[in-house]
Amino acid sequence: MRTRSSILHYLGAILVAFSVLQAAPLIVSAIFNETVRFPMRIYAIPAAIAVGVGFALMVLFRPRTLSAGTAMAVGALGWFVLSLVGAIPFWLALDITYLDAFFETVSGFTTTGATILTGLQLLPKSLLLWRAMTQWIGGLGIFTLFLFVIREGGQRHTLLGAEAHKARSERFSPGVFTSLRILWTVYGALTIACALALWAEGMTLFDAVAHAMTTLSTGGFSTYDASIAQFSAAGIGHAVAIEYTILVFMFLGGTSFLVHWDVVRRRWQAVRRNTELRAWLLLLLVASVLVIVGDRGRIAEIGIHQHIRQSLFHVVSIATTTGFTIRDLASPWFSPLAMQAFFLLMIVGGCVGSTAGGLKVQRVALLGRLLGRQMRASSRSPREANPLTFDGRILAPEEAERSTAIAVVWAVSLALVWILTLLLSELGPWESLTASASALGNVGPSAVDLPTFLRLGPGVKVCYILAMVAGRLEILPFLLIFSRRVWR
Repeated sequence: MRTRSSILHYLGAILVAFSVLQAAPLIVSAIFNETVRFPMRIYAIPAAIAVGVGFALMVLFRPRTLSAGTAMAVGALGWFVLSLVGAIPFWLALDITYLDAFFETVSGFTTTGATILTGLQLLPKSLLLWRAMTQWIGGLGIFTLFLFVIREGGQRHTLLGAEAHKARSERFSPGVFTSLRILWTVYGALTIACALALWAEGMTLFDAVAHAMTTLSTGGFSTYDASIAQFSAAGIGHAVAIEYTILVFMFLGGTSFLVHWDVVRRRWQAVRRNTELRAWLLLLLVASVLVIVGDRGRIAEIGIHQHIRQSLFHVVSIATTTGFTIRDLASPWFSPLAMQAFFLLMIVGGCVGSTAGGLKVQRVALLGRLLGRQMRASSRSPREANPLTFDGRILAPEEAERSTAIAVVWAVSLALVWILTLLLSELGPWESLTASASALGNVGPSAVDLPTFLRLGPGVKVCYILAMVAGRLEILPFLLIFSRRVWR
């Protein structure tokens, strides 16, 4: 009962902090005079619900010392609770079901980018901003934002440790609050830099801010149905420069923020020795070559420069799980080789400590080291030392076991979502597999075209909602919600 009381208390704190975020779309709604067709109650109602329920939970339930498992449960439930409240503006403003609104909000908070909305350019600016904000908030995690409202330093440490279960990584500084402040400062500075660059290249200020939020968060929500292709098709600004800018900042969003912090501090040796960064660059290089070669037949149609640029753009977009597109992935434009490369990128994802989803490059590299270690062990004497090393240090067995366990559970989850998609929809095996990998890896686009995706039934949508949250939390905290021990 004490555990349940703590979980509910901290969920209340999340809701109270969340209610403040509704002020931004309210201000934009007033600036663009949207209050006649889209009254302010669209945002005031969820804010009032969040404040009322949040304060009630904080008053009625007392906080206790959190275990790592309980902290994970708080974080996992936080995604669902905030998505339930965050869906209300979509539900009130648009002619869609609450399930569709919930799907859109979960897709935003988990930075997946899969959407059931069309006619985006006709939607109110305040709603488009809220849609972009869900991804920007979810980019570094609702969890990390919530840690600012926790007063007890020990509880912050426990919660941050629960979030860092995904892989071992050093903090920015010994203090948890200082680490969070540095993390959000770097994140915010990169977002502002991206917005200013896009604005200078011809986007409107609103579009630049919205796309900067969804680029650094590697979310991929655009303010146009055509995604990034809109700017070239409509002759908006310097379209080529816009594509390159978004490409660069997607890469930065998918790269560990510890690398960014090392660059700020000019710790070049640490950057060079970073095994995950080297593997990340190699992965992008190999995938780019495969896509460029696989789609080489398009060179005669669009020219060598545009072909290379678009190939690099899509490789980085899928690898970082952003999901921005210039060409529809479900169209016959891409060769089978390119689609296979995209599928593998969906599974691997970006770096640990970044805003990207997927299994993570560090974990895949570690599994490769484990395989190499086993191969060496088979050809050496049993008495010969054969340690598992990574980044110049010897890994503890627990780290290797954790990475292996998460990789296995991730694969099992993908198979389960794939089977359910086949059972609950009329999608073919390949379309079902890519859509499942896209949901679990928080990517967005897949081999399923938008009209077909919009016709998916409620069962598939619920399945993908669970997959998006499980993928964002990297399975373990999601599973702990269903553990009796956590709720005792």
